[in-house]
Amino acid sequence: MGGVADFVSDNIGSIGGAVLGSVAGPVGLGAGALLGGSLFDDDGFVSNVTDDVFGTNIPNELKNPRLTSFMAPGLGAQFLSPELLQVQRSPQTQAALTGISDAYRSEAQNLAGLKPLVEPGFGRLTEAGVKAVQDARRRTVGDLRENLAKRRVLSSSFAADDIARTEAEFAKAENKVAAESFIKEMAMTQELIQKEAIASANQYLQTLNQLNIESQVAANISSGVSTILSSNAQLMGQMESQSGDRLFDTLGGIGGLIFG
Repeated sequence: MGGVADFVSDNIGSIGGAVLGSVAGPVGLGAGALLGGSLFDDDGFVSNVTDDVFGTNIPNELKNPRLTSFMAPGLGAQFLSPELLQVQRSPQTQAALTGISDAYRSEAQNLAGLKPLVEPGFGRLTEAGVKAVQDARRRTVGDLRENLAKRRVLSSSFAADDIARTEAEFAKAENKVAAESFIKEMAMTQELIQKEAIASANQYLQTLNQLNIESQVAANISSGVSTILSSNAQLMGQMESQSGDRLFDTLGGIGGLIFG
């Protein structure tokens, strides 16, 4: 069996040319020469089959898919190699992110500068409230002393009690204003701290959100490319299988003509 196979391998061109030549003349000779020259390599194995014989041609786009890069207004992607994808942020997007981050940073700094103004117990609200009560006390006590002096009773115990009672009432009012202002300033300080924290976080969150978008885009592209390459590999396998089937069908037909 091996001798027959070697004989066929060595002489398939001339045999094919003779057989096909008897049927199709010059066309058969050309086909025989083509079979002898392209079906078998130096080791006697079937070599690559060309579309001249079987009409099958695997496009280069399937063998070596071209991975297209793109650049959109906000984002782009470039394949540095079939295995490496680089997502590129456009200058416009980077400028916008920088502007947003700077705005949030400035807001955080401004909010931080407001906190000393509302420091609980020492803020402007407490200061203004206490000052108003103290000014009223001075005016009221001054007017009371003046009236008592006109009545010539300023040095009496009655006058001293009246002044002391007025002072006590204003002291009580001052403490109340201070306490109420403290509570309000505490709430204002807490609100400022929260807003400052949000503004400080937002200057980074905008970039993180953009990074998440870019990562998702890269993941989608990579998944799509993997699917396309897998489909290409399957298609090439099918085409090569069909090409092989046609090869053996043709060999069978030739063998039938030779040995039949």
